[in-house]
Amino acid sequence: MKQMILALSILTIVGCSKPKEETQLDPNRQYAMKYINGDQSVKTRVSNDTLWLNFYEKIDLLVDPNDYANTWGMALIQDFSNSYLKDLHFFGTATPTLYSYDWMPINLNDAAPGQKTSTNVTVDGKKYVQVTISRLFEFFNKMGSTQAATDLQNVVLQRTNDVVLYKAFYAAGGVFSLSNDATFKIVYTK
Repeated sequence: MKQMILALSILTIVGCSKPKEETQLDPNRQYAMKYINGDQSVKTRVSNDTLWLNFYEKIDLLVDPNDYANTWGMALIQDFSNSYLKDLHFFGTATPTLYSYDWMPINLNDAAPGQKTSTNVTVDGKKYVQVTISRLFEFFNKMGSTQAATDLQNVVLQRTNDVVLYKAFYAAGGVFSLSNDATFKIVYTK
């Protein structure tokens, strides 16, 4: 009986302890995220009557280690509206178990293995976490013939003003920070 009372007493004390306080995410704050990338690459190819445009997303962000550690997740949105890719459908490895159609997770916690990595780095004497996002979007445009797909490929290869806009932000408990935005040129190759 004494052991039971002792066990209940310990459970009561442990149960009444104050939970660790979580850092609150400020939805009106733009947390420091520095993009350290350049152009984004799209490799084009023709297969039968289809033009394939493989968009190789490669984004590196330097972030504050405390901000990164105290949030539920990091999110990334791509905006292709100022590019040839804007109205095209795509395939991609979205999660560890899902090859998707027209969808990639915004929450990078849900990315497939190897698509998001983080490394501690020091830049100019200051410590950061470098978050790297590497994903493949396989856009496609089905044409009426191989020649039509080849002609379209030649037109797309001449495009020099296409860009992709990225929006990176933190999320915690249904709250989202303001996004850090960057625009990168899209380079089409054969």
